[in-house]
Amino acid sequence: MLDDQRPGSVYWIDHYVVPTADPSRWSAFYTNVFGAQSRAGEEAPNRAVRGARALFTWVGNCHVGGSSHEEALEASSGLPRYTWFVRPENVDEHLRRLDVNGVPHSGPIRTSEDGEDGRAIRFADPDGNQLEFWAPSRMPDGAMDGETPAKVGRISAAVFASRDLGRAADFYSRYCRLDALRSDDVSEETLVLPLAAGGRLVFKQVEALGNRTLGHCVYRALHTALVVRDDEFLPSLERMYRDLPEWDFDPEDPPTLSHVEAGVLPARTCIHGSPIGPEWKRSVGRGDSFCDWDTNGYHFVGAAPVDGSMASFEPVSQRVFLERRTASSASA
Repeated sequence: MLDDQRPGSVYWIDHYVVPTADPSRWSAFYTNVFGAQSRAGEEAPNRAVRGARALFTWVGNCHVGGSSHEEALEASSGLPRYTWFVRPENVDEHLRRLDVNGVPHSGPIRTSEDGEDGRAIRFADPDGNQLEFWAPSRMPDGAMDGETPAKVGRISAAVFASRDLGRAADFYSRYCRLDALRSDDVSEETLVLPLAAGGRLVFKQVEALGNRTLGHCVYRALHTALVVRDDEFLPSLERMYRDLPEWDFDPEDPPTLSHVEAGVLPARTCIHGSPIGPEWKRSVGRGDSFCDWDTNGYHFVGAAPVDGSMASFEPVSQRVFLERRTASSASA
């Protein structure tokens, strides 16, 4: 799946951010269940993100953010759900570890409902964020790179809500270069977009959005980071800048919308909560993140392939892309 990709194709999911009412409990959960570890010599990010504090923990080569909120969290609608690669031969080991840590879970579900055959173990973190261990029948190259001591690999999929699957398919084809999977196993109420390296974005048809989508709703900073090749980072954003409106707001005083209020907004670009986000906006005049028509929030991560293949990659600092764009504008 790595050859002959359209320019701008998304290859992997780099990280995601979910809400938590207890960061210490949340971090311990990922340590105990996923084998998350701090990297030697590398400070774990822990920063204020537009009104919320985000704590990040490393799960192998991926990382996960917990956006802290003092108030109790509303019950999740079941989406989004984030899934992680595990090997089929380790399924029983993962079940035992969930049991040891007192985490309720499904049995291993044999399924191809999202377009690929395998076994799934579904569970939730202590804040109700939905998770899954996914053991595919065919493991993509690079899926287990950097696996944790608990034998958990990369993020394999993100499952979101959508009120209009046709509109979602058009958006991700235009701006993420992802095309819908055609399969008899996929229901008419599901849209599966295979990523170039073997993971998936999945959308389930809903009538109304849940409460854990865009980070400018009740729970701030929620988003998913999508990996593109380093030479496609800027062109991917430029395509959006040509077509989509900008959602302007003061990053020091961002709006807090209900998910219902946010749901009427169009697909758009906006400022990302990372430290470089405001600097990017001042220099470029546009935000460095984006939202689809269903308020699902994202930003791109540019990455350099290892040995010519995106099966393995090295992330490139966004500051490098800002410097490239500034230099290009100065020479134009």
